[in-house]
Amino acid sequence: MQNRLVNPIRIDYHWPLLFLIYFSLQIVLRTVIGRGLGIDEAQLMLTAQTLEWGYGAQPPLYSWLQHGVFSLFGETIFALSLLKNSLLCLTYLTLFRTLCDYYDKELAGLATLSLLLLPQIGWESQRALSHSVLATAMASVTLFLFSRLVATRQPRFYVLFGAVVALGALSKFNYVVLPIAMLMAAISLQSTRRAIFNPKILLSLLTMVILLFMPVQWMIAHSDSVLESVHKFDIQSNAARLKTALTGVFSLTEAGLLFLAPLIMVLLLLYLRYQTKIGTAYRDVPFLQFLLRTIKLALILILMMILWSGTTTIKDRWLQPVLFLAAPAMTLWLLPRLSAIGHRRFLQIAGIAALAIFIAQPIHDLKPSRRSTPFPIIVALMTEKYPEITTVLAKDKWLGGNLYYVNKGWTVTIPGRNPDVLTGEVVIVWPSRWAAIPRNITSYLAAQHKKFISVDPVTTVKIPFSKQSEKQFTINFTAARLN
Repeated sequence: MQNRLVNPIRIDYHWPLLFLIYFSLQIVLRTVIGRGLGIDEAQLMLTAQTLEWGYGAQPPLYSWLQHGVFSLFGETIFALSLLKNSLLCLTYLTLFRTLCDYYDKELAGLATLSLLLLPQIGWESQRALSHSVLATAMASVTLFLFSRLVATRQPRFYVLFGAVVALGALSKFNYVVLPIAMLMAAISLQSTRRAIFNPKILLSLLTMVILLFMPVQWMIAHSDSVLESVHKFDIQSNAARLKTALTGVFSLTEAGLLFLAPLIMVLLLLYLRYQTKIGTAYRDVPFLQFLLRTIKLALILILMMILWSGTTTIKDRWLQPVLFLAAPAMTLWLLPRLSAIGHRRFLQIAGIAALAIFIAQPIHDLKPSRRSTPFPIIVALMTEKYPEITTVLAKDKWLGGNLYYVNKGWTVTIPGRNPDVLTGEVVIVWPSRWAAIPRNITSYLAAQHKKFISVDPVTTVKIPFSKQSEKQFTINFTAARLN
């Protein structure tokens, strides 16, 4: 995979510096305008307080990293944004570095910028995602290390490859498809096969086993907790087999197209407008062949799992650790077929996308949304009503994480986490139009053998999202004494 292509049309940019500046600005912007936490950020505010082998349905690596960043910079929006944007920057930098082994810096830089045209990476990763961001960063590092492993066959790269695969598995479970597809693709190609059929590959396997031993032990012991989100896949084990299979295939196809649609539209328009005759130097690129085969095999593996499990719902973000590679692959195929003006138009479109993402961030945070919910007012009302109570049971992770972020003097827990703190007087809080305590709370307390000794009347408050907003947020809370 070492045939390196040089593009005669030069656009001389300091690409790593460009990526660093962009994501540094994103950190500053999120820190300045941040008022509240999204779902994933709120969850991390709770889980990253401690170091544990597992935290439920999500693997533990992101919470471990966030715990370390919190210990350095405090439990702040800055610390949350710093980790996320560092991982995003790592994704871009390692992808760019990998591509530089096979293409000149212009092609490598433009292909890396194609990630901005994937909504799940360009926008959703800034707005809402966390574990998928880490899994994608690990996937990008995996590609780089695997490329080095094939090129050099040095023992250290076999060890590092095994380490990053283990870390990827601890970032998000859907990452695991990628290294399997990479190995299958490498075995299928004559230029890479000997690097895999090498005794040194045992170093990769041994490293993975060592790093995954304790987390896997925890997962086995807490399988119910790990599988608590499996309902999201809408597994239909008892439904008609053909109907279930067709539904799963359609869902996978739809998710893939949604993930890639904006980029495909841009590339198609550029191809139609700026197509030029391809030079002979661009033909037969082994790395691109490996990349495309990896993507195809990964999608086949995902399809096989869908058909085997009866899964009928696939979200586009679940494909991110694999399908993000389709962006540079398609871009690298297209760029040699475009004129110099086509290259510059692609760069301009990527720049417009980056600017649009930057502008959309404050707009999203200022309009009524999860991140603009008036939690300081909510906490003030709860403190005024129950000044002596410091244990809070929140309905869900989003509510609990935001309450803890505003008042770190409270012990905040949610159903499924830290039941031992639920003794004596506890404030129960939930967002809803209904004043009754939600069933997920009462069922959880019953399962933990916690009985209500007394319950105060429920306080219901409707709070505007801002002085300019007519939209209101409804919150309910009450104090209960538990045995």
